[in-house]
Order: sequence, then C-alpha cells, then structure tokens
Amino acid sequence: MDASLHQHLPVIAVVLSGFALALSLVAVFPGLKGLLSAVRDGILWLALLLLLGGAGFVVWQHLQQTARPAASAARPILPQPAVAPAARD
Repeated sequence: MDASLHQHLPVIAVVLSGFALALSLVAVFPGLKGLLSAVRDGILWLALLLLLGGAGFVVWQHLQQTARPAASAARPILPQPAVAPAARD
C-alpha cells in the first residue's frame, strides 16, 4: 500500500470528524437543528465508510501479498534436467 495513502486515511477521518463536531456546535440554534444534524450524520457516515473501506483495502492487499510467495514457491528455482528415456535391449 502506498505510504502516503496509509498516512492520509487517519487525517481525512479526523478532519471529517472535526467538521461534524463543528456542525454539532452550530446546531444548538433551534432553527438549524434538523438540517445540520442530517448533514452531520451524513459526514459521520462518510467518515465511517472511508475508514472501513481503507481497512478493507489494507486487509485485501495484505492477503494478496501473502498469497503471492506461496504460489511461486511451488515452482522449482532451477530447471530440472530432461530425463533420457530408458534404453531397450
């Protein structure tokens, strides 16, 4: 996995969560409460899906990398010499 993507996933999640917290603080005004709570919930769902998708991608990539050496281990490193047929009398 790219190191930059691995570093950016937590940062994006923190930014989205901070934005949701800011919306929660603004939602104390009675007229904006319904709209801002819906936007906040949408942002939190987006952050959750982003984290779960990133974690799933990391697990999938790890499984792909660990499966690759096992498949190549079945092949011999050096080619086997051809066996000459047995001579018949």
